[in-house]
Amino acid sequence: MTGNPTQVYFRPGQFLFREGEPSSCMFLIKKGTVSVRKMKGAAFVEIARVYSNEVIGELSFFDRLPRSAAGVALTEVEALEIKFESLDRIYATVPDYLKTIISCIADRLRRADDTIKRLQKEVVKEADSTSGTKDEPSVSDVLALTAAVDSRGKPKSDSKESKKQAPGPKDSKNVGSESDAESESSEKPES
Repeated sequence: MTGNPTQVYFRPGQFLFREGEPSSCMFLIKKGTVSVRKMKGAAFVEIARVYSNEVIGELSFFDRLPRSAAGVALTEVEALEIKFESLDRIYATVPDYLKTIISCIADRLRRADDTIKRLQKEVVKEADSTSGTKDEPSVSDVLALTAAVDSRGKPKSDSKESKKQAPGPKDSKNVGSESDAESESSEKPES
């Protein structure tokens, strides 16, 4: 096997690789767009798009795990297929400390990808569980409740209880309604 990459071409809808397949190469996309997809039941979810001058399948070089997603050409794609076997010869000359650094970065990226996927599932589950429930306040309910509270979090009200509080410095943010202003002025002694 030669160490040179092979120029390959894909038509729209053609797979570069399928989810679950063993990994043996990566692709440098020279022209076109590739969809990265994960199976979800009988359908798929697009998790990324790869464009010209981007690489796809590179993390598999370091962990040699089966493909975690599929790569499907969305347009006519021209790519360089780089076999792991040819990279192994080059990688063998890399110092061990650099291999450790590269492997740690690859592992961290794989874990970050897994965390993002897990969080996306949790957000979807949370959105599904709260949609349509009548016990949860709507956005307009929250805004209405917020408008009924002053800047200190105390309810705005015309009751005498709220007026018995010790007077504080007036703040433009805490100006009450006109009826509050009238009752305050009527309670002040005239000089």
